[in-house]
Amino acid sequence: MMKKLIVLCLMLLLALGCAAAETDDRIFVAENERLALYLKADHCGIDVEDKLTGTVWSSSMNDPNFTGKIAGLNQKKANSLLTVNITNLVKGAGSITNAVLLNDKQLATGYELIEGGVRVDYDLGANMIRVSVEILLQGDTVLVRVPYERIEGYGDFSIVSIDMMPFLCSASDNTDGFLFYPDGSGAILEFKDYAHFKETTQLFSVYGNLEKHNSVLDFFEQEEPTVLMPVYGISTGGNAMLAVIEEGAEAARISVNSSTKILALNYVFANFQYRRGFDDMRVTSRQIKTYDKKAMETDYSLRLIFLPEGKDTYSDMAVAYRDYLLNDQGWEPRLNDQAVAIDLFMSAPEKGLLFDTQRTVTTLDEAEKIIDALAQKGVEKIQMSLKGWAKGGYGNTPDNLPVERSVGSAGSLTALMDKTEQMGSTLSLTANFVEASKDSWGYSKRNDVVYLSNYAILTNEEEDTFILSPEAMYRKFSEFRREAQKLGVNGLRFEFIGDCLTFNYNNGHYHTSADSLATCLKMLQESREAFGHVSVVGGAVALAQYADLMTEVPYDDSGFQFTTTSVPFYQIVMHGVRDYTGVPGNLSSDLERETLRWVEMGYMPYFELTWDSTEELMYTEYQNLFTAQYTAWIDEVAEIAKAFTVGDLKDVRTAMIMQHECIAADLYKVTYDNGCIVYVNYGSADAQADGLTIPARDYLVTKEGAK
Repeated sequence: MMKKLIVLCLMLLLALGCAAAETDDRIFVAENERLALYLKADHCGIDVEDKLTGTVWSSSMNDPNFTGKIAGLNQKKANSLLTVNITNLVKGAGSITNAVLLNDKQLATGYELIEGGVRVDYDLGANMIRVSVEILLQGDTVLVRVPYERIEGYGDFSIVSIDMMPFLCSASDNTDGFLFYPDGSGAILEFKDYAHFKETTQLFSVYGNLEKHNSVLDFFEQEEPTVLMPVYGISTGGNAMLAVIEEGAEAARISVNSSTKILALNYVFANFQYRRGFDDMRVTSRQIKTYDKKAMETDYSLRLIFLPEGKDTYSDMAVAYRDYLLNDQGWEPRLNDQAVAIDLFMSAPEKGLLFDTQRTVTTLDEAEKIIDALAQKGVEKIQMSLKGWAKGGYGNTPDNLPVERSVGSAGSLTALMDKTEQMGSTLSLTANFVEASKDSWGYSKRNDVVYLSNYAILTNEEEDTFILSPEAMYRKFSEFRREAQKLGVNGLRFEFIGDCLTFNYNNGHYHTSADSLATCLKMLQESREAFGHVSVVGGAVALAQYADLMTEVPYDDSGFQFTTTSVPFYQIVMHGVRDYTGVPGNLSSDLERETLRWVEMGYMPYFELTWDSTEELMYTEYQNLFTAQYTAWIDEVAEIAKAFTVGDLKDVRTAMIMQHECIAADLYKVTYDNGCIVYVNYGSADAQADGLTIPARDYLVTKEGAK
């Protein structure tokens, strides 16, 4: 009797176990001490369980505060791992169809456990597209990867892009927290800030959209937002996650979506792009999009970084990204004791009816006198750059030697380079190898310029500015490098490439954004070997690994209505790792406030100066330099430089920012890893914080715990 009872109990337990397996909606994949990874039973989603916090991050929308309804296609999107955006290249109609996994009645799926994770195979039978996704548990992160070799179209439809886990970073308006996205310096959308409601979705092109660069835009067209980092994230319920686009970032986009009546959710996701869309030039009666016949053969991957409990601010996200760059990507801090940046503007052409007139406001001999004058004021160790030094002056691109005659000689340039080096400064030549003006020589307007996929040459409305293809860009750089080495040039600053990557669809000269990025990195590496010091105009993180200085980094975001506030995410990541500058102080309408921004966000003080009055440049195309004569600014340059080099700010120059906070209206607190705390008060009255008094329109540096 006892044996029968034991057997009956075992059978009952086995039956209960089978029933549990059948009703469980997840398939265990992998785990470690921190995380556990699960695949949804329908193979159309994943869950990542953080064992330390108990938080479950799901690719399906699972906000417990959501009280609205999701129906129809939106509901299926919200529960699908990805959306495949496709077009019919055979018909060439230019429309896009959203192929949602759970919306495809002919969907066939399968999965295979691989080392550290799982590979899920999808066959969207209705659209005849196959795609595979690899999901891997790696330490405290999860890597989601789409290998291009496993994408196949076996019908009329071809893939345009993939929306990867569009509802992983999503929350309703009732939730405490925010979305982070890399607009400019960084921006956040707070869920409870109703100003974002019903605002238009924005697609941010990582590292810029070449077609929307200001060099080729018409006067009334708007430039696309600056995107310097391939990251986005979410903070909700005291927990935060950061997503980093690893592979394919140079061709990816980031989509920011605010809540509407139809879908009351705010969400951000990565869009993996395989084909760009262009206006069909054959149709003039209406606007029709056409898509590339040839897909970009790009492997894409997205790394999910889960922050520890209590680390849920944008500062914590930025620190996590900095740690990722330093520890996982092999970055090393690259700083020196040159704490001030100065550009010397030299020459620009003034267009005439028959002949151009060269307007020169600084010669090489005068540049040497400016350096001596700065040294007498105590400003000696400078990161200096020359602008408008090349033949034809500023704007006569691509830049090349010899030196413009009205500026000086090759011998004068070599002497100036030697002088600055002896003083402990660096002197770089600012050069643009990407843009080409119509009057420039040494390039072919047929073979060396960028073509779009619609067979049109990329140029501006006046057709006097062109963009060089990556191979032509590298050729012009190589020619310059050989000549510059003979003159002892010890620094080079690259224009254009730091805020926008190029591509080219010209037959026989096809280049993707990835090809362009590889070319830019090669140029930076060869410049470091040839000249030593390398700087980049713009702040693209992809190039910062190989540069010493990033210039003209934005202070804030683009000002979209759905943005609650801009945040110095980029600056937190970079401070103590790379030097960076913003707007020249002499071009600011309020230098006192500009200096406070430098202090708050860790910028290097930056000025652009001349020897003569800038009135000489009034009728040139370089008209933004309205006040720059060095005699008018040298005292203020010296005073600010002193504060950053020998004053209180010296202690934070090479330190890393750990926390940036707005603690009151016009009052900010910045905490560094060496214990220093900087308070910045933009207000017109003294302010109190942590038992300290911060004077009006001033800053205070203290050590943690000091009163």
